[in-house]
Amino acid sequence: MIKLLRENSALLRFLLICLLGYSSWFIFYTLWLGPQQTVDFWLCNIEAKEITFLLKTIGFNMEHLIEEDYKHAFYVDGKRTIGLASSCNGLVLFPLFSLFILATPGHWKTKLYYILIGCIAIYHVNILRIISLVFVKMYSPASLSFNHKYTFTIVVYSFIFFLWHLWIKKYSHTSPLKNEQ
Repeated sequence: MIKLLRENSALLRFLLICLLGYSSWFIFYTLWLGPQQTVDFWLCNIEAKEITFLLKTIGFNMEHLIEEDYKHAFYVDGKRTIGLASSCNGLVLFPLFSLFILATPGHWKTKLYYILIGCIAIYHVNILRIISLVFVKMYSPASLSFNHKYTFTIVVYSFIFFLWHLWIKKYSHTSPLKNEQ
């Protein structure tokens, strides 16, 4: 058993960092950050303004209103399309991605740059996800629930996995699943 643990020490280190890091984030978010809603509302507001701007730029009669419980809602031609709840703003994705990078080998400065660029990319993929949901609601409302729950969740998490894979292949100085020398 000890030999098995030694042979897989890098994998165990990776899993431990991810488990402890994400548990810490979950506790921090659940007990302090989430109930305050300050960061969630701020991020939703920025996203809503960007989405509204982009859709207006391509010719849609778009507006964004804040409804009860600080939920942001998008209206096209005066008809409500979707709401942006704090659980859909992508905030939870940033620490998840960051932990994947921090738990793998690499230079700290490179990790920090990659995390920053990756979080910006994830933010914009989430913007595209929300815009896509607006279009789904407008043109195929019956499929909104499925696309929200499955299609775009798979797309966003696949993108995060792709970024992590790219980190391992191009920027990490060794594979996280092999022992470091």
